[in-house]
Amino acid sequence: MRILHVNHRDLEHPAAGGLEEIIHKISARWIQQGHSVTLLCSAFPGGNPEETSAEGMRVIRRFDERWFNYRAPGVVKRELLRDHDIVLEHISKVPCYLPHFIKDIPVAAHVPHLFGTTVFREAPWGIAAYVWLMERPLPAMYRQCPFWALSDSTADDLIARGFRREQITVVYGGVEFDYFHEFAGRPKTSAPSILYLGRLKRYKGIDLLIQMVANLRREFPELKLFVAGKGDYEPALSDLVGQLGVQRNVEFVGFADYPAKRELLAKCWVLAYPSPKEGWGLSVIEAGSCGTPTIASNSPGLRESVRDGETGFLVPHGDIAAMADKFRLLFRDAALRQRLGKQALEWARKFSWDSTARGALEFLQQAQQKFRERR
Repeated sequence: MRILHVNHRDLEHPAAGGLEEIIHKISARWIQQGHSVTLLCSAFPGGNPEETSAEGMRVIRRFDERWFNYRAPGVVKRELLRDHDIVLEHISKVPCYLPHFIKDIPVAAHVPHLFGTTVFREAPWGIAAYVWLMERPLPAMYRQCPFWALSDSTADDLIARGFRREQITVVYGGVEFDYFHEFAGRPKTSAPSILYLGRLKRYKGIDLLIQMVANLRREFPELKLFVAGKGDYEPALSDLVGQLGVQRNVEFVGFADYPAKRELLAKCWVLAYPSPKEGWGLSVIEAGSCGTPTIASNSPGLRESVRDGETGFLVPHGDIAAMADKFRLLFRDAALRQRLGKQALEWARKFSWDSTARGALEFLQQAQQKFRERR
């Protein structure tokens, strides 16, 4: 099969995240099986217009990201359609509405999660309104399009928006279990430690975490929060750290590559995920592979990757006191912390990129078959 991904970013993009990792991980396995894979994405300063990725995927970078959804359909139609058997559009920012433009080959869609009203917590009102409005026509524009949802929460969101259940296939993300598990026995920090791992965006709830640390430091003076990642909200977070006087307790470690990520996940006592919405929670499973439990918001995606009371705890999003109670409990009860870590490890063992790639490929094959039947 000749597969064309269409996504705003690739893994080399400075703002790449979990979705881009999914694309590259599954594509590597498809290529090993003999399939041909191309990714059309936006350009960025310093990025080559076209290159072959380490996985063997052809990467084509065009246009500024702000205009990508408007211009990508034309490139697909004019330049790429004849060389591919199926298009997989990843709806990660705003949709390209590819099923409206592409009629000659099947188009399938992948949705980690949609923003909905949460976008108003992140972006200025005008941009947030634009993103919200662009999501509104999805059921009409993609009414014949098969959807791969990254979690049951996302599937439920799609159904609530008007999609049919039979359109949707749920395939969870994977993990490089052996790689992370190699560090599972490493010593933890001597004092209580928390890790936030991800992009530094306003809607992620990192400010809530910093406020909680300011409250807990009276009981745990040596408490350390490691903030790993980059993003445009970092200056505001740094200002908040200064305002609360927690410079000794909060450390911004910057972008964490795979080796750095593994080391941080292994040495910290608990991973924190205070976001109001996620597609799944890749870092939760990576933390579990290292034997590290997670405390997260009880929000879409995260309530599936974290098993409450078994691999960590879920708390109402935005409830700093409830979040502090769970961290306090884990900091004081080593036996509980170790038990949750072991159970998180066994939960993580159930996931793999091989399984994700296999499920996603079966989804595409079914999409191709349904397209033929309609023809």
